[in-house]
Amino acid sequence: MRVLLSWLKELVDIPWTAEELADRLPMLGIGVDAVDKTGDDAVFDLEIPANRGDLMSHLGVARELAAAARTAVRPPAAPVRREGPPTADYVRVEVQEPALCPRFTAALITDVRVGPTPAWMARRLEACGVRSINTVVDVTNYVMLELGQPMHAFDYDQIRGGRLVVRLARPGERLQTLDGVERTLDAQTLVVADAERAVGIAGIIGGADTEIRPATRRVLLEAAAWHPPLIRRTSKRLGVRTESSARFERGVDVDAVAAASARAQYLLQEIAGGRVLPQPLDHYPSPAPARTVELPWSRVSRLLGVEISLDRGAAILTGLGFTVRREGDRLAVQVPSFRRDVERPEDLIEEVARHHGYDRIPETLPLEVTAQGAWAPALRAERAVRDVLIRAGLTEALTVSLTHPRALDRLRLPPDHPWRAMVALRNPLVDDHTHLRTTLLVGLLEAVRANVSRRVGDVHLFEIGRTFHPAGDGVVERRRLGVVTTGRLMTGAWNLPAEAVTASYYHLKGIVEGLLGELRIGGAEVEAADVPWLRPGRSARLSLDGQEIGQLGELHPDVAAAFDLPPSVYAAHLDLEALLARAVFHPRFTPPPRFPPVRRDIAVVVSADVPAAEVHRVLTESAGPHLEAVELFDVYTGPPVPPGHRSLAFALTFRSSERTLSAEEADEAVAAVRWALEQRLRAKIRE
Repeated sequence: MRVLLSWLKELVDIPWTAEELADRLPMLGIGVDAVDKTGDDAVFDLEIPANRGDLMSHLGVARELAAAARTAVRPPAAPVRREGPPTADYVRVEVQEPALCPRFTAALITDVRVGPTPAWMARRLEACGVRSINTVVDVTNYVMLELGQPMHAFDYDQIRGGRLVVRLARPGERLQTLDGVERTLDAQTLVVADAERAVGIAGIIGGADTEIRPATRRVLLEAAAWHPPLIRRTSKRLGVRTESSARFERGVDVDAVAAASARAQYLLQEIAGGRVLPQPLDHYPSPAPARTVELPWSRVSRLLGVEISLDRGAAILTGLGFTVRREGDRLAVQVPSFRRDVERPEDLIEEVARHHGYDRIPETLPLEVTAQGAWAPALRAERAVRDVLIRAGLTEALTVSLTHPRALDRLRLPPDHPWRAMVALRNPLVDDHTHLRTTLLVGLLEAVRANVSRRVGDVHLFEIGRTFHPAGDGVVERRRLGVVTTGRLMTGAWNLPAEAVTASYYHLKGIVEGLLGELRIGGAEVEAADVPWLRPGRSARLSLDGQEIGQLGELHPDVAAAFDLPPSVYAAHLDLEALLARAVFHPRFTPPPRFPPVRRDIAVVVSADVPAAEVHRVLTESAGPHLEAVELFDVYTGPPVPPGHRSLAFALTFRSSERTLSAEEADEAVAAVRWALEQRLRAKIRE
């Protein structure tokens, strides 16, 4: 925003030169990009903070300078002479959306002469970057630059029905704006309308049908306050940013709307010969109550690290327009209506610091009571999982959490699969990142593809991340664990067979079981299952107490081809929250066993379609209380095992914590196991 030095001097006595003022303004929190000389005057190009709408005017900057110079502001005069019938005889105002338009004023000026603007006003406007148009439009722009209140002037004779209505646009309603563009409006756009159609987009730009023309004789002057977030959203949606919208989206002084309108009426009266009708309309049904902030003065020195007297602080706040009342060692500060950014004591302390001088605050370390930091439980749990997987030879990946529904087509998911219920973004930046992910697999497989395309065929990755799922009107996030592995596990292993150093399903299963063991999770089972994105016969599900919490196996050939991957890729997708809910991070110490174990081996012939996990379950359930461990150490097919069958050999370890077990007790447990296998699985025991 540009301000003129001579204009500022009309509003406040400034004891500094242009160069001194340029050095002082940054100390007040106002950035100075450039200072240009125009004859004897100076133009300051200011960078205004987003929360300081009150500084978007010469009067706002003058208030800051008055506080710094310890002098008073001289607001511009507006001695309007009113004559004729009341405004209500010609104009009616209806505000249908009071929450979006807290105040709306309308004044009627007749007998206006539309022509060239006086040279002094035109020079000021052009020095501030505003093109001079005519007396009426220039007056509205002049008051906007002077007081920070945008307003709009309508040709009253083009307003149908003598009515101004603040309402939401009708869907598909069209309006040609002052920039010559015909715009199609939606139901989220607030407009100012007459009795029949929209005549302006509220707070942003007016309509061409009612603009001021050389033949205009009656001017309907509108000044209002609008809901800042609405103006910001509408301006962005329509792609229209004006001087007016820049001020309304920061927020204007609602209490000063009528005063700014009076200033414009006075100037129109003086330079355009207008006759102002009495009793202008002012729709202000709910004036905002005055805000008072309590400021304990001890907090000032604690936050700033410097002692500032209470009297000096009160003087600074008073100079800035605050009403200050001293109550012992605290101040009760009434916030003026133009300071929308001040809401709490810290905001007041910032004002004191700015005008006391940041350069006068010494560099000292704050003295605060600190506590020793610690990992949050969720982060500590993730760290434990991460350590286990890194020790297993995996590398952590971090993939994008945005995807597209068509990416799930490559995973062969059926239409009703839960992963297809996705959360869409309202404003996606790129075409292939339109939804939040429901699985980590897409990102991990893309990472593998990127490596393979660069001839890096040995890829072993994991990711701990969040997936997002719709839940009513909200979104539910779940922590997931994804693992992908392909290629060689180690290089230079000349003395090992290729299958021993190449990723396989059993390698992936070992990683998952190793994680379960490190987290001390019991009751988990890996069972064969049909999974759309995994190869039939080489896919499994991980269950915990009967509830499925993940899948693992070899990638389906069609999925591998869709991602341009080699045929042997193995992947797992697990519910990390379900795992961590059962994890034991602080186990109780168990002393080494005092008594020796007793080992018995048993080989059982079962049908090939009986999972080894089922045999393991029967063994565990029937072996009795002294069973310590069960280990599958051999799988055999071929003679003398019948076709369609296989032999599974298990090592059973028995131990008691109270005494040494006898051979007879171990044999009795094995006999119970044999009977259970024969009865429940129709198994035959190999002797």
